[in-house]
Amino acid sequence: MRKVGTVLSLFAIVALATSVAGAKDHGYQRGMIVSMSSVPCGSQVKRHKKTQELLCQEYVLRSDTMEYHIRQGEPKRADLLPVGQETEFRIDKDHMRVRVPSSGKEHEYQVVSQTARADTNASGPTAQQ
Repeated sequence: MRKVGTVLSLFAIVALATSVAGAKDHGYQRGMIVSMSSVPCGSQVKRHKKTQELLCQEYVLRSDTMEYHIRQGEPKRADLLPVGQETEFRIDKDHMRVRVPSSGKEHEYQVVSQTARADTNASGPTAQQ
């Protein structure tokens, strides 16, 4: 009986570890960064009352059905996403967490706007009727 209990315990640990590993990737969608541009996102006051305009990187991330315009949260951060590479992302309210599979790092961006892709609507089932 003791061996059966040990085997069941071991099985439960393996099952739990498998479910935790599966939950890590849960909720990610796939998309592609199609463009990047620098946009003004504020100003910074330096010594002697000189102001310097701050620039933020704004990306266009395209999924199967949507197109998102996302902007980095902090202008001081210089984490650049590779344009033309497939990414994984998940949305949490007005923020998007993006990770590039090759690096494994997750970066947080603010969703500036989102629109439905027009090219997917034209090829949908209603357009073919």
